Amino acid sequence: MGRNLRWAVAGLATAAAFAVPVWLCGAVVLPSLLKDAAIRWSLATALGAALASLTVLWGQGFATRGQGTAGQTRSGPSVQATAGRAVAIGGNNSGPLSTGDAPVPAQPTAGGPAPAQPPVPPAPNTVSASGERSIAIGGNNTGPLSTGDQPGGTRP
Repeated sequence: MGRNLRWAVAGLATAAAFAVPVWLCGAVVLPSLLKDAAIRWSLATALGAALASLTVLWGQGFATRGQGTAGQTRSGPSVQATAGRAVAIGGNNSGPLSTGDAPVPAQPTAGGPAPAQPPVPPAPNTVSASGERSIAIGGNNTGPLSTGDQPGGTRP
């Protein structure tokens, strides 16, 4: 459904949410309870306005919500951190980020050390941190970043 059609549906729903309760209360329900037409229609109009305002809130969200492309859902970039102390974030970062300065303990393996695998090239829309102590962010960063490297220091 297109955006203009969504706005039209929201507008029609708002008009109906106002007109139907006003007519029902003013012409059908309240005449037996209130004989004064001014009070009866004022009360009916107030009820219609309250329901229409709730419908406006719904309609605005309905008309402006995002749409996927041809039945597909929207998804963010693929995120992958493959090396030791690597960080990959597929969105925006607003906090401090550090890969540390201490060495990572080696994980024991059953058949000895694993053979080195050549790195796989990243796919489109991919955030990848593949080097040791690397940081990759697929958005904006507002916080401090640190890879743990110290100037003039020894590397573990």
